[in-house]
Amino acid sequence: MPNAQLVTVPGVELVKVGSWDISTGKWDVTTEMLHSAVEAAANGVLRRPPLKLGHDDPRFDGEPAVGYIDNLRVTDDGQTLIGDYAGVPSWLADVMATAYPSRSVEGVNEVEAADGTKYPFVLTACALLGVTNPGITSIADLPAHFGVAAKAVTATFTRTDNAPTAMAVALAAARRNRRGRVNGSR
Repeated sequence: MPNAQLVTVPGVELVKVGSWDISTGKWDVTTEMLHSAVEAAANGVLRRPPLKLGHDDPRFDGEPAVGYIDNLRVTDDGQTLIGDYAGVPSWLADVMATAYPSRSVEGVNEVEAADGTKYPFVLTACALLGVTNPGITSIADLPAHFGVAAKAVTATFTRTDNAPTAMAVALAAARRNRRGRVNGSR
């Protein structure tokens, strides 16, 4: 079996200071919490936060990580927590901007380490989101991070007696137009 190609996606915005309506209720994020996450990660209070596809689903256990969050740091005058997605399969990194344009962090508040140090917030995971909207809406979507511009595709549908065939032909034509191939040219 060939070696997996793993890559790093550097400098991804994870959390911004503010008051956010998230799935578990209102979450007030402070600069102190962002610095706490960085310090806790640097001190190895918990394991490296895994990168995963979506949030936990109670139907599954032992889901795979698709990387982890590394090199946590605070930027933007203490307003933004960023990190690097490390150990990401290259196939996922290649489609991340479109398949998983958003993300959502998971963490725990008020953690006391074995040495007695208290951390207001510790990052425990980052979920990549596809169709689900994130609770923190001010972080840049990954297409913007990767510099991928949205591109409009126009499809024209023609009514025929065989609607599935007409739709397939129209979608194929739209794909050819998007790729710059018209009338079978390459």
